[in-house]
Amino acid sequence: MQFIEDFKQKVGKWVFLRELKNNKRLKSVCNLSNAKSIGILYDATNESQINEIKPFIDYFFKLKKEIKALGFVNDKQFSFCHSPKLQYDFFNIKDLNWYYKPQNYIIDNFIQKEYDILINLCDSSVIPIKYLVASSIARFKIGIFEENYQIYDFMISLNDDKSVVKLMSEIKHYIEMINK
Repeated sequence: MQFIEDFKQKVGKWVFLRELKNNKRLKSVCNLSNAKSIGILYDATNESQINEIKPFIDYFFKLKKEIKALGFVNDKQFSFCHSPKLQYDFFNIKDLNWYYKPQNYIIDNFIQKEYDILINLCDSSVIPIKYLVASSIARFKIGIFEENYQIYDFMISLNDDKSVVKLMSEIKHYIEMINK
């Protein structure tokens, strides 16, 4: 069984790198005051993870930004907390192909939107989110710093506290400072 899983991972990595090379997007640094649209990717497997990012999404919504948060549910079923709302959409394991690439109309709409800023709140271990970041045509991509992982235009390095709350705090701090 491990052989099959390793094969899926290798095929997925090859497709991922190919898509990364073929992604034709207009790159531009964008600060918070100039941004009109913001996309956020995150792990939404349980309700506490969704509640953790709500203040972050509300912060941008109050600034009158067009915001869309797309959460990955690492399960075959959605629970009551995964009902789509105005700024929130979700996808799960059923939306992945055999090498873990996400595929459905919600995902297609998300990656084809040219967000001014795309924020990934996951690390590279969440493979479906990694695909979305690589496939997105967003102008300015932000994510957590990882060695030899170059799909972002701006990376945040976290030392001791590697929590999502700390990452969100650092992202807010730095995108407010850009171009000032």
